[in-house]
Amino acid sequence: MSLARWNKATPSTLLWLLVVLSLLAVPSLSMGQAPGEPTAAPAAGAAPAAPASKSAATPAQAHGPPPDSWAGQLEMLSRWVDQRGASGRCEERCYALDRLRITGEVGEGPLQFELSGGVLTDGPVAVPLFGKPEHLRIEATLDDGRPASRREAAPISFEADHYYLWTAARRFVLRGSLSLEGDLTLLVAGPLNSFEADITGGSVAEGTRLSGLRDATLHFTPEGGGTQSAGPTVFQLSRAVRVGREIGFEYRLVMRSGSDLGVVRLPLAFGEKVLDVAGASGFRVEGGELVLPTSGRAAEMKISGTLPKVGAFSPDPRSAYEWWLFESDAEHRLTVTGDGRQVDAAESPIPRTQATSRLLLVQRGQRVEVAVEPLAGVEVLAAVVRSHRRTLVLTERGDLVADDALTYENNGIDYLTYAPGARPIYLATDGKAQRIMHQGKAAEEVLVPLQTGSHAIQVQSLAQAAVHSLGGSLELPMPSYPLTASEVALTVGLPERVVPLALLGGDRPVWFADAGDAFAVAIGFVAAWIAVRPGGATSRGRVRALRALGGVLMAGLWFLAPATFVALVVGIATAVAAWLAGRLLGGRGRAAAMVVLLGMGGMALLVGLFAVSAGRYKAERWNATSYSDAPASAPGVARRAKDDDLAKGGGSALAPGGAVLEGVTPVALSLPDYERAVQARRELVTRERAFRPVLVYTTLSALVPLVLLWLAGATVLLAAHRAPLTELYRRAAARLARRPDEEGVQGEPPARAR
Repeated sequence: MSLARWNKATPSTLLWLLVVLSLLAVPSLSMGQAPGEPTAAPAAGAAPAAPASKSAATPAQAHGPPPDSWAGQLEMLSRWVDQRGASGRCEERCYALDRLRITGEVGEGPLQFELSGGVLTDGPVAVPLFGKPEHLRIEATLDDGRPASRREAAPISFEADHYYLWTAARRFVLRGSLSLEGDLTLLVAGPLNSFEADITGGSVAEGTRLSGLRDATLHFTPEGGGTQSAGPTVFQLSRAVRVGREIGFEYRLVMRSGSDLGVVRLPLAFGEKVLDVAGASGFRVEGGELVLPTSGRAAEMKISGTLPKVGAFSPDPRSAYEWWLFESDAEHRLTVTGDGRQVDAAESPIPRTQATSRLLLVQRGQRVEVAVEPLAGVEVLAAVVRSHRRTLVLTERGDLVADDALTYENNGIDYLTYAPGARPIYLATDGKAQRIMHQGKAAEEVLVPLQTGSHAIQVQSLAQAAVHSLGGSLELPMPSYPLTASEVALTVGLPERVVPLALLGGDRPVWFADAGDAFAVAIGFVAAWIAVRPGGATSRGRVRALRALGGVLMAGLWFLAPATFVALVVGIATAVAAWLAGRLLGGRGRAAAMVVLLGMGGMALLVGLFAVSAGRYKAERWNATSYSDAPASAPGVARRAKDDDLAKGGGSALAPGGAVLEGVTPVALSLPDYERAVQARRELVTRERAFRPVLVYTTLSALVPLVLLWLAGATVLLAAHRAPLTELYRRAAARLARRPDEEGVQGEPPARAR
């Protein structure tokens, strides 16, 4: 062997020679063991045997070469080579397909193809090619690196929906021809990196330059018509046009044919913008047409998208007739005219979505015209306050404590800008305390979060008012918010020294006296007219003046002491009835009448006193219980809010400045007590029709002169009745001084009269 040939063959030949020598050296080493050295045998008390795997390896280790020798190193090298070869085996997708190129003329004989790829493992692999076998015939040769003289026909077979190539070439090129019979579709299993089509007499519907194909179907369309010109045997197209904020369309296309449908083109004659096609493997818009690749002899698709406008519509020439469904929302009105015939909308093949839908049957050659008229929108109330109850309490020091309870109905507003008209101190929604938040540091409005549906809000605020010593008018603060309130009811609580005269600003003014007071004053004048009877030679004019003075005193007594007024009126009425009974009856009848009258007078007195006290009791109890629910639940809410704040690490146990902190959940304030109350009501309150109440009042200091005048008038009236009162006292004293026998003697004349 020459030196050149030896150097060329040295790397591989030398390696295998060394391996063979090492294998031959192993038995020689084992045979070279000394005869006198006995083989190792297990002793009687030997340790338990090792596992099977280890025991199997023991003989090899015992008879193997020492690891330090060159034979042991060669053996380790051979094992490493075997393990690396085993680890390089492929188990899944052991091939790679690089490029597929198809040439030829569509419809005129077979197409030529060239497929390049490679196998990623040792040994043959089944590489999937094309399908479907029932419509495709393949003839090809395999270029796997061997000389051209030794190349043979490629080992190709099929299973299921694909042809397969059986090869072990690390790099191969498959060249041959494809014959498409009937169905001009080619199924590519892939994965294939790139696809190129350089064909004549037709085109590929998906495109001539594609990449990343996997289980893809390629449709070959011949020029001049073929499948497209003939069209499918059954072509049923139903359309729906829906007018709303945008104009949308939905088409339902049903096609059936005796042969493969191939690629179907649907003209977009009305400017349709296709957004989605359900039932097609892929779609694209090309030259104002929607290209729909299909496979098989039947297809059903749903096409949806938008239209730029509505106008004149006509059916596709391939359809004998079409169903046209027109719909519009509540903000638009459609006018449909033309040759189409309107039928029952329930027969529509496309589901209806509006109650105003109209279905038309349009024959081939007919047309319909659609006009849209937008309707003017009207602003409506997205939220409204059902009721607003406001309690405003004026304290002796001039503080105004307000408690507002609102119930609202919301359908889309997130926040309410609520201006309480004073300093807000408490906010709760549905009985749960909320933090008081402003839109800015200088903003007075409180941002109240609103929930959808019917809910309740409670707001408390604090303000100051100046009360004059003799009386005047006071404009009461009211909250402001952008919602419409159906009803606003105001209750003003006043201290003892403030006497209300009128409350203005409501639907009707509220005065200090009502119809009941007028009736009581009238009764007082009647009682005074009956009771005032000065004795002696009093002129008629003086008598009238005294009776008028008595009526004024009785009216004043009604407002100062209603219980005394009731007792005096009942006493006067009982006395008059007793006087009449004494004039009309005598003896036992008069006595019985007196007893009955006294009983009736007492009963009337009790009823009158109960009526007066019940009215006062009702006002006081309403003051005490009207808003008791909110403060009762407030401490529990406050405790929970405090616990939450402490758990979050905010706040402090001791707060300076009257326990006023910023950024914590507030606590409700109990309303102060009040002596008098006046109420006003206003319906349908808005910012343009605001409720601005004004209180006209006086004070007890200003009423002191009137009380003194009343006492002076009572003194004058008693002085005018001094003689009758003296005579009445004398008669009563004489009557009480009589003995029983004298009363019997004086009673005889009436007995003799009987």
